[in-house]
Amino acid sequence: MGYTATQHLVKETRHRIGMLNLPYEEEYRAQLKHLGYKEKDILREAFQRQEWNVGSARVLSLLQEANILTASEYILSLDSIELMQQILNDFLEAEYSLLAHIVQYAYQENVQSQSLTNVLKESFRTLLNDLNDNPNVIPHNYLQAIGTRLRTHEQKLVINEHLQLLLGSERGPLDLDAAIGRQHQWREEMQTTLNGTVFERLLIELIRDKANLLEVLKELLKRSCPFSLKHALYLLSQAARATTDEPDERLLKSFIKDLFRTVVETGLMSQLQLVLLFAREICSANTAVLGTYPAWYKQTVGEMTYSVKRDQFIGTMELLTALIPAERNLELLGVHATIAISAPAKCNDYVLNYKQLCRAHIAQLKAPECTIVLED
Repeated sequence: MGYTATQHLVKETRHRIGMLNLPYEEEYRAQLKHLGYKEKDILREAFQRQEWNVGSARVLSLLQEANILTASEYILSLDSIELMQQILNDFLEAEYSLLAHIVQYAYQENVQSQSLTNVLKESFRTLLNDLNDNPNVIPHNYLQAIGTRLRTHEQKLVINEHLQLLLGSERGPLDLDAAIGRQHQWREEMQTTLNGTVFERLLIELIRDKANLLEVLKELLKRSCPFSLKHALYLLSQAARATTDEPDERLLKSFIKDLFRTVVETGLMSQLQLVLLFAREICSANTAVLGTYPAWYKQTVGEMTYSVKRDQFIGTMELLTALIPAERNLELLGVHATIAISAPAKCNDYVLNYKQLCRAHIAQLKAPECTIVLED
């Protein structure tokens, strides 16, 4: 290509940077693909000298396609972190080939990749916060859009990054008592707010690999660090709702069964609260997994005497009894008050006391003007 033709292409590139949806894109693309090394260098430098504008992302995608300038090369050539994040935000809304390239490059093991990873992570964090405020703040589900452009291990890396950012958004300690009392309200709020939104579709991408979701949750529980319980419950609900085969059912059943085993072995109230929250969410979303909540409660609590030691039975009953004041759902309390609990020898008093306090709490919730003191 001669000098005049090259300069004309530079001028065309500048024009496209400042505009959207210009005609004759195929002709422009064809010209890019037939450039020599020298002409590519000239066009690369011309693009990098221009300020980022409304058409820049589209032009950059064409330059990357023609092996003239990649998204990672361009981002790493910038000095301003703020500008990097602004450009990455544009990639999250359109030109997903650029975002896919950035993800592929960011998760490589080298110094430059690490700097790009940090900027990308901050962009994801900012967007997730924005989606919490406005579930349709972006036009499309970018995780689905880039999924077909990534290899399996790259998909898992970006999914886990989102899970860690979403669930790790909680800064204070977990208020499990509040969660026990407000779970039904949270569920309705999340379903009403997210139904049919871009954020809902993005979150569904995070639970397609249910084994991976459960591993992330297990790791959070193992580290005993704060996490967003509201989002964890929503993701678990979506995972249960999307469960249609036996392997996934077994995964969820094992997750709950193992967590209840932890309650019995450790005697920790926090573990009991979590297993009840998670089981209730799954039962509410899909009864094919654990059965109805009464059925799960009967099998897990009502028949636990057949699989636990006497002291473990007593400890678990004491935890359940101590949890009663946090309960606010009359239907669930009714289950606890009526489902038979088989007890080891000389342990019936623990069951009778528990059921009596459940019925007293039900009466208190039905008539809040009456003050009933629950004895230990």
